[in-house]
Amino acid sequence: MSRAQRHIKSHYKRPRSHYFVLALNIVVVCALLVAGLGMLWANNRLNARQVVSLNRDPNGQPSTDAEITPSDNWNLTEGDLAAKNFLLTGSDNGSCVDPNSPYAGAFGDRAGFGERSDTIMIIRVDPKDNRAAFLSFPRDLWVKIAGSTRTNRINTAFDRKNPNKLVDTIYQNFGISIDHYVNIDFCAFKEIVNAVGGVSIPFLYETRDKKTGLYVPAPSCFEFSGDHALAYVRSRSGYSYFDPAKNDWIKDGTGDLGRISRQQDFIRRAMQRALDKGSSSPTVANKLLNAALKNVITDDQLTPISMLQLAQAMRDLNTSSIPTYTIAASGEMVGDQAVLVPRIQNDTMREILALFQGKASLATPGSATDAPPTSDMTTTEGALGGVTSGQIVPVNYVKYTSNASSSAPPTTLPVVAPEQATLGVAPPNDPSCR
Repeated sequence: MSRAQRHIKSHYKRPRSHYFVLALNIVVVCALLVAGLGMLWANNRLNARQVVSLNRDPNGQPSTDAEITPSDNWNLTEGDLAAKNFLLTGSDNGSCVDPNSPYAGAFGDRAGFGERSDTIMIIRVDPKDNRAAFLSFPRDLWVKIAGSTRTNRINTAFDRKNPNKLVDTIYQNFGISIDHYVNIDFCAFKEIVNAVGGVSIPFLYETRDKKTGLYVPAPSCFEFSGDHALAYVRSRSGYSYFDPAKNDWIKDGTGDLGRISRQQDFIRRAMQRALDKGSSSPTVANKLLNAALKNVITDDQLTPISMLQLAQAMRDLNTSSIPTYTIAASGEMVGDQAVLVPRIQNDTMREILALFQGKASLATPGSATDAPPTSDMTTTEGALGGVTSGQIVPVNYVKYTSNASSSAPPTTLPVVAPEQATLGVAPPNDPSCR
């Protein structure tokens, strides 16, 4: 028996509740997939899960803009790379829509739109350093589409049952390889949120979106469940809060960028909720498993054992410290289309791409010493920790770089800590709301 096999076998002696909390840690990091994937007693049911195959060697070559060379002042020492990139997408599913629900607007009329994804995100998980990071791609990002000669919005490359065009598009435009794939549709999202008992979000003001049905009546730690949670994470151009000082409703003018900020925050809070509620609950695990078997699609290499091993390594992950990033872009008109053109030729985006390309590792929290990030956008203070603007141009991100201390274990990778200013109206950092 190999050393690795003995290591795995030794963990089988743990109580089942311990398996569950370990699995939850990484599974929910991979976009609330399902805690049951890491539970050995559920293994015989996982054969029914929906799976797809990924191109392990992405087609094409990355654009020259995506070629990252570590700068001379990055800390270069010895070590190994054990991190993985999980591609998370969200997709439509009208089968669970109640037309009489006050939140039916969150689903929208999908007829004639084809299959598109409003959520395209990479979650990078580094078991060696017990760190994770999110990188979101706005749906209107104007990129070269893999396998074609055309340029279009990135979400046109999406196909939930065949993610390889999207995988190749991300690789060719940004040089980021994908190790695993997770797709969650509307129905799975609702069931997962309900399975963990809802997700709480702090609000400083009365908040609404008439388009999706979102409504928070007063400042509070508000708990979302089911359809209402979907109304929140899908809220975009109609997201508004009531400012008592101005006696008026203030709209978040950042569109999809503000929605991305709220979605990233929601996932982090949902991760913590799952850990809080499900550390010893087979009932919660079973509900999550049922949601995944019906409506979640993963790649065929995301096996129960691999999830359990990764969960074991990530068991001490601090969800509140997970950094979140978005591909920087500027709003432009291409013909009659309003799109976002990537702007990755700046120091911060180079560090972010290097991190997700595996050419840099993330610094530990608190090691950056520069001033907080700012933006030279024309802005007003956001109600809940972000900034709002009539523009949708994320500019002037502040560069953060920190070398590892001399006492740190050696690694072969530069150590970076890039940060971006939060765009849009996003919840404040309130650890008590959970």
